Amino acid sequence: MLRPLVSTNLATCCSVLSLFGFLILGALGTAFNAGVEVLLRSEESPEDGHAVAVNCWFASLVYLAFAIFCTCQIGANRRYQRGAVRL
Repeated sequence: MLRPLVSTNLATCCSVLSLFGFLILGALGTAFNAGVEVLLRSEESPEDGHAVAVNCWFASLVYLAFAIFCTCQIGANRRYQRGAVRL
């Protein structure tokens, strides 16, 4: 059995923040891909909204990977009892 790498509290915080980042970046990627006027029609806006959308989606997948890892750490902390003697 693998030992947990992070504590339960840290894993819970990481899971919540990672899920939030995943949702926000996914929504931003969808908005850039759809060509939402507020995001693309100013002077400082990027030229290629689709390229920005792909970058947002890739970053959201990184956040999803962190969320999965941290959720697994929560489960590992529940299964692993600190100080328990294993025979």
